[in-house]
Amino acid sequence: MAAKIVLRVIWGVIAVVALAYAGDYAWAKVRMSGKDSGAALGSVMVQREYDVARKDGRVEFEWDPPEKETCVRSVFSHFGYAPCWWMERHKKIVVQ
Repeated sequence: MAAKIVLRVIWGVIAVVALAYAGDYAWAKVRMSGKDSGAALGSVMVQREYDVARKDGRVEFEWDPPEKETCVRSVFSHFGYAPCWWMERHKKIVVQ
């Protein structure tokens, strides 16, 4: 009996997340197809940091100059872009 309730709750959570993603995608698609298609996209200045391992065991750090990265103004990632709210919080990208 308890297993059925747990299974029902899990399926309910999956359904809510799927509906939220579908609604977010539809809203972003509508904003992209309108006259002002830039309303769905934004940009954030990010800086890439390269951590290069050297043969002697130490790590060398190199930085690219800051550059604009395109993002989508939505809750989830769409169209190959990360959401702007996430990019704002992760302006430094570490590449190892």
